[in-house]
Amino acid sequence: MGYALKDTQLKVTDPLPASASSTQYSDAIDLGHGSFGDFVAPLEFKLTVPALNTTMAPDTRTFTYSIVTAATSDLSSSPTVVHASILTQTGAGGAGAATANVTIRLPVDCQRYVGVKCVSGGSTGDASSVSLTFEALL
Repeated sequence: MGYALKDTQLKVTDPLPASASSTQYSDAIDLGHGSFGDFVAPLEFKLTVPALNTTMAPDTRTFTYSIVTAATSDLSSSPTVVHASILTQTGAGGAGAATANVTIRLPVDCQRYVGVKCVSGGSTGDASSVSLTFEALL
């Protein structure tokens, strides 16, 4: 059984990319540990991605999500991918893509800030009207 207690201070909700073939980073969650310490807190992170309609995710078109860590809060300072392509949504059957979620733990040597990298594939539509949620479970 995993963790289930939520802390609203450790949750981000961000819109998906507004254009095809783009990369967008979520806001970061501050793990609060120093640059010389390992991250050993007993918690998990849950990524929930929204359902996408056929305009956002036409058949065979994808949105791919990875978990990243960085030394800066805007995730711009050489973010390190710690869980690559942890979720991929693919449009299919003329119905878009279903909602999905995954729960993960971070490696002990991760950097201070953690967030989500979303890459929209070619010929995807504007998905900025829906948002992903990334939260810590204590």
